[in-house]
Amino acid sequence: MAVRVSSDDLMRYLDGELSPQERARVDAELAKSTELQRELAMFRAMKADFQQLSFHPAEYRESVWDRVNDRVTRPIGWILVAVGATVWMSYGAYVFATSPTDPWEKLATGAIAIGIMMLLASVIWDRYREWQHDPYRDVQR
Repeated sequence: MAVRVSSDDLMRYLDGELSPQERARVDAELAKSTELQRELAMFRAMKADFQQLSFHPAEYRESVWDRVNDRVTRPIGWILVAVGATVWMSYGAYVFATSPTDPWEKLATGAIAIGIMMLLASVIWDRYREWQHDPYRDVQR
C-alpha cells in the first residue's frame, strides 16, 4: 500500500528535514507523479519569494497626489469640519438658550462646556507650538 505524500512532507523535503528513508520514498513518488512535481515547484517558488521578502519599508517618494492632498483635499476637509461644527454649535446654543430650563442649570452647564472647550483649546495650542519646534516632524518612515 503506497502512502500518499502530503504537502507537509513536500515542505519538509524542500527544507531537508526528512530522514533518508522518507526522502527516498518522496523521491520515488515524485518520479511517478507530475502533480507532486508541480506542487513541489510551487513550494520552491514560494520559498524563494519568502526569502526575498524584506521588512524594511520601501523608500517613500512624494507623488503629485500627495501635493494635491496637501493643498486641496486637506484644507477643504478642515473648512467643512469647521463650518459643520460652527452650525451645530450655533444651533445647540440657540436651543439651549431658548429652552425653558432654570437659569442656574444653564449657567452651570455653560460653565462646564466653556471650561472643556478652553482646556481643549489649550492642549491643541500646546501641541501646535511643540510641533513647530519638533526636529523630527519632517522624518518619513
